[in-house]
Amino acid sequence: MMGSNREAHAKIRQAVLLAATVAGLGASVHAEPVTVQNYEEASSLPVPWVVNMPNENAVVRMSIDHPQAGQGCVKLHYRFTDSGKFQYLGIPNKVTLRAESHTLRFWLRGDNSKVSYGLQVSDASGETHQYGKNSGQGGVVDFNGWKEIIIDLDSGHEKWGGDKNGKLDYPITSIVYTVGQPMENGRAMAAEGDLSFDSLSLDPSKYVGPQIAVLSPDYCVTLEGNTPISLSAPGFPSVTARCWKQGDGFGVDAIVAEVILDAEGKGSFVFPAKDYPHGPVTLRIIGENGSAKDTCYFQLYNQGGVSWNEGQPKDPPQAAGMKLVFADDFDSPLSISTTDTNAVYFDHKPGGGDFSTLPFSGYHSAKNPFQQVGTYLRIRASEKDHSAGLISSLRNDGRGIKAGIPCYFECRFLGPNAIGTWPAFWLMSDWEHPQGHQGPCDELDIIEAYGGEGPHEPNAHDRYGITPHAWNQGDAGKAIETAAQHESRSPVSMKKAGIPSTWYETFHVYGCLVTETDTVYYCDNREIARHKTMPVSKQRPFFFMINLATGGGWPVDLSRYNGRADMYVDYVRLYQGRP
Repeated sequence: MMGSNREAHAKIRQAVLLAATVAGLGASVHAEPVTVQNYEEASSLPVPWVVNMPNENAVVRMSIDHPQAGQGCVKLHYRFTDSGKFQYLGIPNKVTLRAESHTLRFWLRGDNSKVSYGLQVSDASGETHQYGKNSGQGGVVDFNGWKEIIIDLDSGHEKWGGDKNGKLDYPITSIVYTVGQPMENGRAMAAEGDLSFDSLSLDPSKYVGPQIAVLSPDYCVTLEGNTPISLSAPGFPSVTARCWKQGDGFGVDAIVAEVILDAEGKGSFVFPAKDYPHGPVTLRIIGENGSAKDTCYFQLYNQGGVSWNEGQPKDPPQAAGMKLVFADDFDSPLSISTTDTNAVYFDHKPGGGDFSTLPFSGYHSAKNPFQQVGTYLRIRASEKDHSAGLISSLRNDGRGIKAGIPCYFECRFLGPNAIGTWPAFWLMSDWEHPQGHQGPCDELDIIEAYGGEGPHEPNAHDRYGITPHAWNQGDAGKAIETAAQHESRSPVSMKKAGIPSTWYETFHVYGCLVTETDTVYYCDNREIARHKTMPVSKQRPFFFMINLATGGGWPVDLSRYNGRADMYVDYVRLYQGRP
């Protein structure tokens, strides 16, 4: 997983975190292309239209035949005849693109048929912008195999319809691949063949659209009592502030305030902190205006408020008959170190392989990401300090806190939903092997969550990854890993499990029970996934890691939150069925 095998993890990430939706809003600049459509799902199959030719002469289907990337692409079978008027067709892709761009890209698998290709782009006003051979864009399929086609949206092109202002008015609502019959000496020629399309993307210059910002107090603030919150949300007539609140069962998603904004998009409300949970809290400030939507996640620490489910419960339901091996309520001074062999936690991934784009930093360093706040461990990702944090119950010398099957691990935490944040609670089997951590090892990702909403973001919402791995075990291990991942059916949906709030809205308890036969994953004591216990898991004890990393293949941008995001850990504990 995390830094252990980048290629393997990239593949898992795609399965876990779904294709990034491009309909959201943001304010970040990303150099890499934003994927618009990768044709990995049958629901993405476009329906072609035709001009001067029968419908049956243009057939589009999903294909797994030599995709440019991923597992699939769109394949067109066309048939142009040499009679009648000029024939052409279009393959439309419905989109809502708020990412202002100068360049669109797609991959075309040619058949050297000399048919023409181009793009039609429809904007918010209904104006069509056509980029084809006649205007110096697009071209002729005079090649075989895959070729990346790059369309300069700022270049001269044909335009018609809509408001006729000649400009691309965002959002873009449709992108159409166009294919026309070949021409020879001014004469339309017959042609029949196959073309494939894949990896439609854009190069964003900036993301346009309204965005909510808290003006005061600062993000990640500590507060108490009635606290005025000032905000700016130009483009929205009003916003709604919500916060998860104590109550029976899972509590309630309470409306804190409905805020009508002034002509400049500014407004304020009072957060009555005394009426909400004590400790770490996330206010969600939500704006909607037609198709424009945005949510600002305002993290804070409530020094007052109502104690709700804080600390370890007396008995974990999944560990009946087991012995408590270790527990930490984080109500004592932190014991974290890179070098001290007497410290409870090591602050890097044992054996090497740190994987965060903002580096994991030591507790005793100037960039220390760890702090005890009340009875919580706070792990901070900071762009200013260029740091993030991980704690491991196993030290680099192979000693530490661990448990073998049957065993149960549990952690209660609240993660951030900021662009590129990557909170996780996970297990790895330790090693007694001449190659150390390069030997056979199992990994169980109890929760692997990805933050960020909007274009080119994970948009995980209530979902998170549960991912088993069998490292360094050859082809047999790969087969075992694939079977376990298939059984776990990741990503999991909290709401489908009957849990109404998400991993970034309020605290949840994440657990993993490993027995001789089954490995079972829980959220708030509800089974959420399971698979057969893998062989190495039966042989070697596990240690745990808790981290707030950044990256995982996704862009990282914490600027919206003044360069920081916090993960709060309430407690962690583990049980074992034998002394």
